[in-house]
Amino acid sequence: MEQTARVSESISRRPGRPLGGQLVVDREHVLDAAERVIRRDGAGSSLEAVAVEAGVTKPIVYDRVGGRADLADALAERLADRMVLATRTALAGETLSQTGLTRFIEANLRTVADHRELFLYVTGGSTEQTALGRLSLAGMSTQPLAKTLAVWRSGIQQDPGVAEAWAFGIVGMLQMVSQWWITQEGLSAAEVAGQISELLWNGLPGRA
Repeated sequence: MEQTARVSESISRRPGRPLGGQLVVDREHVLDAAERVIRRDGAGSSLEAVAVEAGVTKPIVYDRVGGRADLADALAERLADRMVLATRTALAGETLSQTGLTRFIEANLRTVADHRELFLYVTGGSTEQTALGRLSLAGMSTQPLAKTLAVWRSGIQQDPGVAEAWAFGIVGMLQMVSQWWITQEGLSAAEVAGQISELLWNGLPGRA
């Protein structure tokens, strides 16, 4: 069970206690504060800024969530939930088609655009944190596509066991495409989604 800190003004604050009067501080409170800070100040936001926004001291941030890598992992889960919701809607009731694949890719891109700084925070940081953040985000956001791929493969009497690996491959590629796309001007999500689905669906032209 998650710990809950309750502090009254009548109790002297010791190191690590929340600032101010009575306050309930749990993990979700700290994560909400982190999202606000990252949205406002960008992907370079510090744990100190998160603590100030949450109205607590930095040791409480560590106690409830952990260090930067832990915070990025927790926020990756939140971002993945939003991606899953968007992509599940895009693929709802569909057998796999190029149109459905395009919608899936566009839904991913639009979710990244809506949460640009959060995406950059999750996939940024040190080399180790970047790798963990990307893997965590991919691992939690592949399910809708993997399920659709498995159903499609079964329907054409092909091995559905490749679905998870294919889903990871596609979602991993989309992470890199997303990082590139959000730095570009004049390219819509729909335009990029169409270009990438063409590559995925038809492969490279001139292949043997």
